[in-house]
Amino acid sequence: MIKREGVKQVEPDTRKPEEMTEEELRKKAEKRVTQRTALLSHIGAYVVVNAFLVIIWALAGAGYPWFLWVMAGWGIGLAINIIAYFSGRKGEAAKDRMIQKEMEKIKKEQQ
Repeated sequence: MIKREGVKQVEPDTRKPEEMTEEELRKKAEKRVTQRTALLSHIGAYVVVNAFLVIIWALAGAGYPWFLWVMAGWGIGLAINIIAYFSGRKGEAAKDRMIQKEMEKIKKEQQ
């Protein structure tokens, strides 16, 4: 653990999967599964709610397609969520490398 200005920071886990214990691997896998199920739930809600809005629009006379505004706004949020999910692993690795470099700098400053 590194303490800096009273805030605990956890050192990054840069070990390879074969160097991790079964429990550590399970926690990492659980985190990934939780992220995946959250993303799938978000996609499912988007599809169901927007399909319902299209049905309401069609039953109300199919005038101005107002549902497109909802789809566009929510779609932007969903796209950001998808990008974050797929870039998350790469982002985690890059963050771990930056933390590692910063830790090395701090160690050199203390010497």
